[in-house]
Amino acid sequence: MATKKSEAVLRGAALIKKAIETSKSIGKIAEPEPVPANVLKKLKLPNDEKLSPGLKELLAFDSSFLGWSIDEEDPELEPMALDELVEQEYGEEFVSRFGEALELLGDDCLLVGQSGDARHFLYIGVPDEKGEYPVITLDTSNKPWVGGFVPFDVWTAQQLGALEAAKQVGEGPPGYEASCKALAESNGDGRVQFEPETRTVERNGADSDEDEDEDEDKDEASGD
Repeated sequence: MATKKSEAVLRGAALIKKAIETSKSIGKIAEPEPVPANVLKKLKLPNDEKLSPGLKELLAFDSSFLGWSIDEEDPELEPMALDELVEQEYGEEFVSRFGEALELLGDDCLLVGQSGDARHFLYIGVPDEKGEYPVITLDTSNKPWVGGFVPFDVWTAQQLGALEAAKQVGEGPPGYEASCKALAESNGDGRVQFEPETRTVERNGADSDEDEDEDEDKDEASGD
């Protein structure tokens, strides 16, 4: 019992270090691609904040696990709005099907992985008391589903075998339920998982494109 208790309070860089050691023992990351220290020092999150302790520790060891390629000359992360991520990964028809989630989650997203029909993204909203941001999961294997809100360090430790794997896609490990709930409350409406309502989504740029088309039609009609 003492061992489980000590694992349950392990967070941040310490948890990532344990996850890295576990990954080495099972060959999870065969050829790590570390981000050089001088580059890592310049790298910031899309909200212009410093990298979280867990993310910084992981990138110092490897960036390929997240599917990221960091430009050493101009180091920056490439965020997407959630509607862009949904369209990229599932197609435009799913944008409205995730409509409620798009209204709720308006900050930048960084895709960090996938498993089957599930997509996992780091949500750059409000970090927890350890400075870690939530990893949120989208799934379309049945109905559109949103959930997780697992702290990045905890999610990474799950993926690398240092913590118990999710029994349901996107689910946090035992002992970390309170951390997931806290991030769901600070970044959403408190629901750790939900099936989003289908809603009409007004997307940035859509109105301006329509206005341009209308202006062109007017110009053609007037002969200009």
